[in-house]
Amino acid sequence: MPIGNWNLQWLNHNSQRAYPLTERATKIDTTGTITLPDSFIVALYFPIHSGTTFEPANFFIRSVLLAPTGFNIVLGYASGDEVIDVAAANIARANYSANRAYTMTGINDFYDSVGYVMLGNLDEVERLPPGLYTFTPAAGELESDAIRPMLRAVSRLNVINNTELSAAIYGDVTLVAGANMRITVSTAGDQTFITFDAIANANLNQECLCEIPEVGDCITAINGVTGVNGNFVIAPDDCVQITEIGNGIKIADICAQPCCGCAELTEIINQIERFGDGITTLQNFVTRLGSEVTQMSLVVLGSRLGDSSCGGG
Repeated sequence: MPIGNWNLQWLNHNSQRAYPLTERATKIDTTGTITLPDSFIVALYFPIHSGTTFEPANFFIRSVLLAPTGFNIVLGYASGDEVIDVAAANIARANYSANRAYTMTGINDFYDSVGYVMLGNLDEVERLPPGLYTFTPAAGELESDAIRPMLRAVSRLNVINNTELSAAIYGDVTLVAGANMRITVSTAGDQTFITFDAIANANLNQECLCEIPEVGDCITAINGVTGVNGNFVIAPDDCVQITEIGNGIKIADICAQPCCGCAELTEIINQIERFGDGITTLQNFVTRLGSEVTQMSLVVLGSRLGDSSCGGG
């Protein structure tokens, strides 16, 4: 019985009773060190295929890891003396929130089953010593509604090609026959079969859908000159070189190659620049020479005028 009806919500009630464990579950680990508090796990749901031979009453909480970084809860299944792990949930403390559902993923034969587990208040579990604790089926027994049947179905497909496994394929999948392959569907009683037949020389190859470009007319003559038996000869000369290239020929004038390189061209440019400097110097000399000739002409003219008399005196 709950010790107090402080809220009528389902999960709050579960924090005050054993559910999802049964009332007869001892909740004591195999070493007798801890007892799982009722407020720790407040709900659990895990689906199993309805066509399997597993009994829902044989599922139980097999182990609980209490660590500073988070929690790990493993769901187990007991069949006689054999016990296997069927699902696990990892819950980081950084992602913890009270009454929040965390994914419980199936493993081994239950790899395609996905359920959830919900944690309540951590006040009581925080007082327990950290460690990995295991439980017997009697200690971790679950209520029958925690394990529910799920309709058996193909949840995904994987393709193996040369030992390479493809990514999982979901949704609607269509099987298509390839070259020289045939796919047939048949039934026998309540079973349906898909048969793949490899058929040799059945002409089941798909026709080539490639577009081949049209080929133009062949070259029969060049400048009115025809070849002999389909051969047309292009002959080199002294300064003409003919070499083969991809899908063609290359014609080069080997006599017109430059005889000077960059070094020779640079030297010629330097000589031209010095020649220009010489022209400038010569122009300045001619200008000064002209000035000197003009001055000398004035001096000579002045001396002649000074020697002559005016008025016959």
